Amino acid sequence: MKIDLTELVWVDESVECTLSELAERSRLSPAEIMELVEYGALPADSAPQRLFPARALAKARAAARLRDDFEIDLRAVALALTLLQRIEELEDRLQKSGR
Repeated sequence: MKIDLTELVWVDESVECTLSELAERSRLSPAEIMELVEYGALPADSAPQRLFPARALAKARAAARLRDDFEIDLRAVALALTLLQRIEELEDRLQKSGR
């Protein structure tokens, strides 16, 4: 029997991380992260240093899992992340409307 362990990370929403910190924690290269930013799949500020909100870590890790598990390119990963976010938004709206 194989046991799959998942790392749990507590994220403070007020914290921002740098490109290198995000790359280190997400298993994506800095170039892959920037490509996902260009596709609109990862949030980042426009400063030269590029700071990322804490919520970007969960998305970056999800991107790495999609890339690795399904062996898809980053354009497809970006599309999948966008669709997953849209599903979450629609589920939130349904829950708030009481359905």
